[in-house]
Amino acid sequence: MSRSVLHVDIAAFPIAVERVIEPGLRGRPVLLAPPGSARAPVLVASQEAALEGVRAGMPLPVALRRCPGARVLHPNETLYRRATGAVLSLLGGYSPLIEPAALGQTFLDLTGTARLFGAAQDAAARIRREIETRLRLKPTVGVATSKLVSRVAARVIRPDGLCDVFPGAEAPFLAPLPVGLLPAARGAVRERLSDFNVGRVADLLRFSQAQLLIAFGAEGGRLRSQALGIDASPVRPPEAAPAVVEEETLAEDSNEEVVLLRTLLSLCERAGARLRRLQARAARLRVTLRHSDDIVERREERLAPPVAADRLLFARARAIGERARTRRVRVRWIELRCLDLSRAPRQLELFGPEAFGADLSARAGAAESLADAVDRIRGRFGENAIVAGRRFAPRPVPREGMTR
Repeated sequence: MSRSVLHVDIAAFPIAVERVIEPGLRGRPVLLAPPGSARAPVLVASQEAALEGVRAGMPLPVALRRCPGARVLHPNETLYRRATGAVLSLLGGYSPLIEPAALGQTFLDLTGTARLFGAAQDAAARIRREIETRLRLKPTVGVATSKLVSRVAARVIRPDGLCDVFPGAEAPFLAPLPVGLLPAARGAVRERLSDFNVGRVADLLRFSQAQLLIAFGAEGGRLRSQALGIDASPVRPPEAAPAVVEEETLAEDSNEEVVLLRTLLSLCERAGARLRRLQARAARLRVTLRHSDDIVERREERLAPPVAADRLLFARARAIGERARTRRVRVRWIELRCLDLSRAPRQLELFGPEAFGADLSARAGAAESLADAVDRIRGRFGENAIVAGRRFAPRPVPREGMTR
């Protein structure tokens, strides 16, 4: 029996939800952008704004020059969480196997439910009608045998509709589509494919497996499998996974190490303070960079033991950020995400640091004590009572004839 996987996609979900609350926004260009920054990036653009050349990640002033009549909204996270909960509750009536993929995007595994809801395409049509009538949102639904193909199917018929890819028709369905729709064909891989004049999925399949492995390494195998529509990944229900997220848009796009390190340090200080208020530690750290051309690079690393001290977070984030900087293009936006949080109390050393010398445990204890002291000072005298010094200031260039 073949799998039946649905991808339910509500295009520009935050804007779609805002239009339910304020119907006057329908039919006009709408942008979602964070407040407080003149160069804030566009987070979400409605279809009307996209037709004017506006895309996510574009600086708001540039977007407004391209689409002067656009209405700008600020994010309302509480509203979007409630709307997401309503969508997931509705989908939960069809299957317990639900996996939120992104805001407004959800996978649903209907394998084995034909006796309850009929064929997958019939259940998909019913789901679309229920979301439209009960929630007043217009979804796009892709039906296929895998998460990969169902996601692409939902994407190609936006902003709303139903696309059913029959079992065995995955490769012919994908062949004429842009290769950028494949998850493996992003970032630097996409640029490399462009160098090889690969614009469509069919162009990619002209290369043999061996040729792709030579050109792209292990990613070459993933590219070919995805181009054929092969994806065995299961639909995984989400686990409770709290996270602490800090982000910042640079005042000017920059590739200078000093600017990037100062920004990253600020993010680590803010994230560390939030972790300590939650009495939590992060066991996984992710750094995401958005470049001037809107290409996103992200890297992450597990932390053992979990940490919450600013200095320790920054030391790891700096190393992760260096791995994420694979391009010479200037950086516009940086995000630090602390994941796999644990709220266990701080573990005391049984024998004390002197039993092991100046090892990692001793340094971690000192860093946490320092962070606690800084928190107390800032709590009493304000956030600006202690600020980062000139640790990351550019080194002065020696004058001619002078020695260091």
